[in-house]
Amino acid sequence: VSPDHPMYPWPSKAHFITALLFSSPRLPFSEAQKKAILSWAKELGALDVPSLYALNRFQETVKTLVGNSTEKVTARSGNIFYLNDVGQAVAKDYANPLTRFAMQDYPEDGGRGMSQVFNGEKMLFKLPSPPAVKVDGEIYFVNELLQDSSGDYFIPEHFF
Repeated sequence: VSPDHPMYPWPSKAHFITALLFSSPRLPFSEAQKKAILSWAKELGALDVPSLYALNRFQETVKTLVGNSTEKVTARSGNIFYLNDVGQAVAKDYANPLTRFAMQDYPEDGGRGMSQVFNGEKMLFKLPSPPAVKVDGEIYFVNELLQDSSGDYFIPEHFF
């Protein structure tokens, strides 16, 4: 499929929607359920219904294109579990314009208190000072001459 195709990298809209449905992490389908749904769609006369083989094969293609950060691990006890590469997941989130827009890099000063624990942790331990803060609609920068309410001048080196 050409990168110019509107459903790239999926070959068709039906293929994309079916793959989206079957890959939902909150609604996992067994192979038997997937077969039943595809059979039901064909019986109803749906057009361009992909086969389960084609869906599974294409899932591997997508993993190759995007990368699969999930690693299967077997413990000594024989239990199987899966680990995700957090760094790779965060990098993908930053690369995605839909998720990047909702991400917060710098802590927020909530005034009298904080509603999010991660803001306090960021302020105390993790992030360097943001280059500026916004207080009551005014933006203040580090290394900028400021005057406080008593009339004294100061130059902030960091915020929070």
